[in-house]
Amino acid sequence: MMTDPQYPQAAARHGRPAPPVTATERRRANAKSGRNILAIVGLLLGVAALVITFVPGVEFVAWPLAGVGLVLAIAGLVQVKKGTAGDRGLAVTATAVSGAALLTAAGMLLYSTFFSGGETGLHLPAVAGDKHAVTFQVTSAGGATVRYGSLNDQRTENAPASTDAWQGQASYNNGSYLLTLTADTRNADVTNEIKCAIMVDGKKVAENSGTTIALCTANVG
Repeated sequence: MMTDPQYPQAAARHGRPAPPVTATERRRANAKSGRNILAIVGLLLGVAALVITFVPGVEFVAWPLAGVGLVLAIAGLVQVKKGTAGDRGLAVTATAVSGAALLTAAGMLLYSTFFSGGETGLHLPAVAGDKHAVTFQVTSAGGATVRYGSLNDQRTENAPASTDAWQGQASYNNGSYLLTLTADTRNADVTNEIKCAIMVDGKKVAENSGTTIALCTANVG
């Protein structure tokens, strides 16, 4: 069994010899004066994510910021455990703040998707006069079953076997939504190339393709 090498004993105090210092103890002692850069960056990203979560129009940026911040904060904790960096309290705080930012961003998305209604709801089909228009498009050579809408409100239709694009319409005024569009083949005996796309106010925000199924998702609002 391998053990940490022992270094020469320190000078005795009051006639009693000091215990030997191991390599691990020496690394931890040296690390106490060093700053935990990963924890610092993780804390800054977590705080930034918390703030951005409540800023309309850019709240979707909170997801990657909080995720990266949490990874860096956890890495900082690992460094503290190994004795290669100090600032354990800072690393714990960074982990808590980044985790809270991630949960807050998820909560805001779920609230907007599942509980918003009336003027802030996604309307299927589209309602005249809404600020934003959503178009779901599917092109399927062999026909497809289409499911479209948001997580809590979806419609199902059939796209014909045609090179012409099938379209579904929706609209909304305010709020954030996770739009979804799934198209899968109805005829397993036919090689079926499927393409899907989601457009908001004429701008394409998601697209995908496949031979038997195509899935498009977009976080908007």
